Amino acid sequence: MAEAAPSGAPPSVRGTQLVSAGNAWRWQVVRAPQLAPQIGRLAISGLDVAAGRAAEPISVFGDGVAPARWPFAIDDDARAIASASRDERIAVAFGITTFSLASADEGLAMLELRVRYEDGLVAWLNGVEVARRSLPPGTSATAIAKRPHGPEWETFYIPVSPGLLRAGDNLLALEVRPSGRRDAPTAAVDLVGRRDRGIVRGPVLAEVGATAARILVDTDPDTEAVVRWGTGAVLDQELRSPPGHHHVFALTSLPARGAIRYRVHAGATQTPVYTFRVPPAAGSVIRIGIYGDVRGGHGVHKQLVDSMLAEPLDLIGVTGDMVRHGSDEADWQRFFAITAPLLAQVPYLPAIGNHDLGWDGAGAARDAQEVFALPPGPAGRPPGAYWYSVDLADIHLVFLDSNAYERVSQDLWLEADLAAARSRKVRAILVLTHDGPYSRGTHRGNREARTRLVPILMRHRVDYVFSGHDHIYQRGEVGGLRYIVTGGGGAPLYGASCGERGKPACAVEDGLKKLAREHHYLVLTIDKTTLEVCTRRPDGRLLEKCTRSKLAR
Repeated sequence: MAEAAPSGAPPSVRGTQLVSAGNAWRWQVVRAPQLAPQIGRLAISGLDVAAGRAAEPISVFGDGVAPARWPFAIDDDARAIASASRDERIAVAFGITTFSLASADEGLAMLELRVRYEDGLVAWLNGVEVARRSLPPGTSATAIAKRPHGPEWETFYIPVSPGLLRAGDNLLALEVRPSGRRDAPTAAVDLVGRRDRGIVRGPVLAEVGATAARILVDTDPDTEAVVRWGTGAVLDQELRSPPGHHHVFALTSLPARGAIRYRVHAGATQTPVYTFRVPPAAGSVIRIGIYGDVRGGHGVHKQLVDSMLAEPLDLIGVTGDMVRHGSDEADWQRFFAITAPLLAQVPYLPAIGNHDLGWDGAGAARDAQEVFALPPGPAGRPPGAYWYSVDLADIHLVFLDSNAYERVSQDLWLEADLAAARSRKVRAILVLTHDGPYSRGTHRGNREARTRLVPILMRHRVDYVFSGHDHIYQRGEVGGLRYIVTGGGGAPLYGASCGERGKPACAVEDGLKKLAREHHYLVLTIDKTTLEVCTRRPDGRLLEKCTRSKLAR
């Protein structure tokens, strides 16, 4: 099953359409040799240089230069990016289009440049650079983009500074080039102008405690944001954040019971009224949703989000791979658009998957800690590692970093963290990781997790281990350790790689109880003595009968 294709149209926004699919573009391309044959020729030319038969080796990328008047003009008149011919690649495509602004268009405050491209991009507006991805300044005309870019639309938010736009004709110029995985670049472009500023991402309910909560909102630059909140029909309390881009609101003196309702205002925008609750008290019934491995499966993911919103959940835990390409801002924009109503109302905590790494934010590198406003990591955790733990009432949740299994410091932290949790007499311990110890899917479980981490988990009587990575549903129990592989969040589904007719025997004893090739999410209900797991299909129907087990405590 292929991953869901992206929408052909860019996301809908408010504003004035300046450039759309109907705009006429002119393109000029630079052709270069295909990379694989060129690498072989490079080796031969190196021998020629060593033997004195040549002054210098050939260029692996080939030769080529940008148009002489770039980014103001090109010398060709092609109406589309040319296709690569045999033994060649389109190393770079330079494109220009124009749009006209009348006096009625004066007063634009923001531009939204929406582009679906492969793989590196630079954009100029009237000669001013306004966007850049995967192409460092000074890149030669035939060099490749630093990394592949996925198929989602990416929006660049551009403040309209004095002189950026002008009455009459304006020139939008685009440079796109492929990574080493493709022979030609692609691009589709849409430009919208707005007179107002407002919210671009959020709100996110980043943290909720017994009496306080944090809400995060991103806006256009230099925009004030306001949260109005209350416990009744009237939102009678207000917090203001000064003009800026990233806003953090700290709500305090929250009631122990009942719902908190809030709405965010910023510029000309306002959110719906959202609702959240403080965590239940120790010993109360607690309900947790768990899922993982969304990648490009947006349709399924939207169904899961809608179904989980209908559940009265106290927290969402994720087993990783929330996006397909963690280096693509476009993928994260799509993810946050789909999860927006969930993130605004339920605490959302992920284990970081291999696909999630490599966030490349506008203007500066950002990592998962910032993207999700994760709880502070333990003292001494290395940069770029993401293991952490939190308490939800008297339920202890541990989030391991399977991308850092090789670090012994994670093992040492886990041992100490679980021992401390048991000394506090927590009711239950749940562990989430991306690449887990057991699986009959393509990856067949992680050996490091089995040999080094499972003994620690067993020693401290962990109640359940949840993982993803393999896009299946698998439930089992090994040596008293219960586990579930929940990788059915939308990514292409996998079949069993062992233990079935026509497949080899499984090399690892995994205590299998149930295996299914279906998209799904989990709902855990934890009371004083038991933990119930209900596995649901995207529409909410049960995938199998709910199972109940006694808590290890």
